[in-house]
Amino acid sequence: PRWFVDHGPPSRRLMRAWLEHAGYRVVEHDSGESALFGDGEGAAVACVDLGLGEVGGFKVIQHLRARDADLPIIVVTAQRELETAVAAMRAGAYDYVTKPLDRDRLLLAVNRARERRELVVSVRRLESALGERSVLGSIVGQSPKMRELARQVERVLSSDVAVCVFGESGTGKELIARAIHAGSQRRRGPFIAINCAGIPESLQESELFGHERGAFTGAISTRRGCFEQAHGGTLFLDELGEMSLSTQASLLRTLQEKVIRRVGGSTEIPIDVRIVCATHRDLRAEVEAGRFREDLYFRLVVYPIHLPPLRERTDDIPLLVGHFLNTLEEGVARKVKRISPEALDALCRYRWPGNVRELQNVVHRSLLACRGDEITLADLPADIRNTVLPSIPPQNTNGQARAAEEEEIIPLHELERRAIQRALRATRGSVGKAAKLLGIGRATLYRRIATLDLSQDVA
Repeated sequence: PRWFVDHGPPSRRLMRAWLEHAGYRVVEHDSGESALFGDGEGAAVACVDLGLGEVGGFKVIQHLRARDADLPIIVVTAQRELETAVAAMRAGAYDYVTKPLDRDRLLLAVNRARERRELVVSVRRLESALGERSVLGSIVGQSPKMRELARQVERVLSSDVAVCVFGESGTGKELIARAIHAGSQRRRGPFIAINCAGIPESLQESELFGHERGAFTGAISTRRGCFEQAHGGTLFLDELGEMSLSTQASLLRTLQEKVIRRVGGSTEIPIDVRIVCATHRDLRAEVEAGRFREDLYFRLVVYPIHLPPLRERTDDIPLLVGHFLNTLEEGVARKVKRISPEALDALCRYRWPGNVRELQNVVHRSLLACRGDEITLADLPADIRNTVLPSIPPQNTNGQARAAEEEEIIPLHELERRAIQRALRATRGSVGKAAKLLGIGRATLYRRIATLDLSQDVA
């Protein structure tokens, strides 16, 4: 609709007739008061007469701009008030028309204002789309499960719906929470994360809601809690399932009333916060066991997102390894851009109980062990190497086993590993004696022990 505010009935009737004949839907206001308290939602253009009564045109313009900063406003003014019209444009008006009204001039101004409005809306949509694309781009993975996860995240970016991220430890739950915040309308506000499992039960309410000076022993000054710190942004409650029942009750009240009360205080403080929470527990089972409040469950688990473990999306491991090689190389002061096919195969076969966090740790560790420009199988931890190494029959068994061992081709680095292990066992972990048995220098053996991760065999 096209909105106009004019205290003169003839002017309003004339403007309405012209605009409706041109195909516009028109909403009239006969005073500034009506404009201030009326419903202006959905207006595409506003025409405001500066010569209003008690509530002047400038105040109406300020009100409309506060309600919708992108709303184009056309000032209607008498010829003798041109300086006032210029002042109104400086205050945020888009254009002006003078009385007596000219039909063509009015329609031209309204058309231009409408086109500008449509252009602004298009730019906002483009900015939003680009923002979402960059947010989803921060989630590494192209497997079907990760593409579905990206679609789920995209669905909650435009609203303040409460989201609960379910997933095993190390799957990247906080990354998803940050992606939701970064792609939402609250992206310019703060993102505050709190791990409920890392806070003693007696301090949980103080951390969330803050406390007044003297509220308890050690409270030497007033402290703002996480809710106040996250005002206008997003509060991420990690490991929600570890929250005590008494804190759950206080949290439920806060979500219902949208106010908090600091520990030891009596003043209710309004809060404007979006909640995103995460847990590795089955909260439904926790409710049935009486360890989690059902009413709070329905408040927080409005839109559940399930994060798959790494073992269920092994197609993403090469992408993740490449990502970690790029991000970790600065910390190890070494440029390693490649990983051998054998090493990558071992990473893909491993079960990853620690998920993405464990993979990052392994890549970091392998970068430190690597001596060339490529991570090889020998640079990986032993438990991961063993997923691809052939099983070797034990020594000193029957002749059939020895024959199988003789026919099998064993990688040189594995032969080196076994020779060092045997020497260390024979010398009860003495590096000096083992070096003599192997015919190499002590310093060389120490380097090979570090490279092959055999320090546990050293006395």
